[in-house]
Amino acid sequence: MLRIVTLMVTGLALALLAACQPPAQLLVEKAYVKLSPVEGSPSVLYFTIKGGPSDTVLRSITSPNILRLEMHETVEENGMSTMQPITAVAVPTRGKVEFEPGGKHVMVWGFDNASRKAGKATFLFSFSNGEKIEVDATLNAIKPEDGMAHH
Repeated sequence: MLRIVTLMVTGLALALLAACQPPAQLLVEKAYVKLSPVEGSPSVLYFTIKGGPSDTVLRSITSPNILRLEMHETVEENGMSTMQPITAVAVPTRGKVEFEPGGKHVMVWGFDNASRKAGKATFLFSFSNGEKIEVDATLNAIKPEDGMAHH
């Protein structure tokens, strides 16, 4: 009998601890830019979005340091990879959305001199739930072996 009561109390304590956990928070992390080695060609922004307590949609990304940004997705069609523009990205509750080479990514044109000198640029992510998240992304030179084929 004592063993059953101990198990019940332990189970109740674990359930209460789980209920006290803070809700998941919408996050944008691991942001970095691969800089184009060719002047005038676009660079590429990659990052990870971790979903919060409810579904939302990434509506836009802006930056005071950038001339132009476009969200794209690499799609396989007839054995060929092509890029297609995307205007919004669903972010599921407590899910994860990766913007990575060979998948979703953001094309970036025209960094200002201040961001190039600082080695980072600021991006503002706007979501359908009204949240806005500001993130600094490091600027990384593309190594010759990386090429631009990854985006």
